[in-house]
Amino acid sequence: MIGDRLHTRMDVLRFRGVCSSFRSSIPRPGHDASRFPFRIPTNTPRSALFLRASTVYAVETPDGTASSGRARWLLKLEESEPGRMWILSLFSRQRIAYLPHEFPEVLDSLQFRIVEICREYTLEYGGGTGGLVQGVRKVVMHPDCVGPDVDRCSVYFIDGKGRLGYWRYGDENWSHIDDSQGSGYDDIAVYEGRVCVVDQFGSVSEIDSSFGLQSLSPPIYSGNHRGSGGFWKQLVVSSGDLYLVDRYTESIAYTEKTRPTCDFRVYRLDRQWGRWEEARSLGDPAFFLCKHCSFAVSALELGGGNGNCIYYTEDTYSHYSMEIVK
Repeated sequence: MIGDRLHTRMDVLRFRGVCSSFRSSIPRPGHDASRFPFRIPTNTPRSALFLRASTVYAVETPDGTASSGRARWLLKLEESEPGRMWILSLFSRQRIAYLPHEFPEVLDSLQFRIVEICREYTLEYGGGTGGLVQGVRKVVMHPDCVGPDVDRCSVYFIDGKGRLGYWRYGDENWSHIDDSQGSGYDDIAVYEGRVCVVDQFGSVSEIDSSFGLQSLSPPIYSGNHRGSGGFWKQLVVSSGDLYLVDRYTESIAYTEKTRPTCDFRVYRLDRQWGRWEEARSLGDPAFFLCKHCSFAVSALELGGGNGNCIYYTEDTYSHYSMEIVK
């Protein structure tokens, strides 16, 4: 059945909008499918935590040309209530209040070309207190459910100390994943249906169904301290390949939190040989390194942005062209 092969919320909504027969054949994605309470022990007597989801879309207006495939906007949307959305900054969770005068009041998925790029997850306090959970770097959910079968999902995250944690639907509390190597982890992502993590040396492992770690690649750098390679490593999935972006920062006269980025090195995982190859060019796509997610977008979807670039954030918006890497 076609409905069983729809993997994004937008695909489900567009399918249901075709006709009454299609609409009755598949249920509407539940409003609470991406934000549901589960308890995590904390040092303060807070109420349940919530997993909150937002989605990055490429949106092309009806007057755009189908042949060019160019989108006018790259948007991060979060559902505030059924049928209503907040527009958030791509690089943070700050709500965008002022929009261009030509921006439509209604985004009709049957009138606009809307392509889902990625989903971003964060943990927040519930019970009316609100606010993001501090000390959690990155969160993913797998499988990324869009229907009522959310009970099949697990939540994975990296805490502020680089430790891996997980929560299975129905668990009373979260658990840490045993790591005999004692590695600190920088990023986590879902690649080809597998939850992958990268440590500070550039070694990628898969979290298996038993919540153990299985090595997928050797480290890019050897050594026993973070000085090996760049300061921070992030995973990006682009055109079916897994990339590692190694960020280098200035270290003199800056604190750890304010060190500006000075360079990037990018590596592509050779799946056949299980090794990293340095990428001198990203080709057509642009990489976006955001606070809570990372993703790749074709230059054709940027509507004025450049491909072969890395867009990232520090204290201010920045971008880095791969063309200057020698």
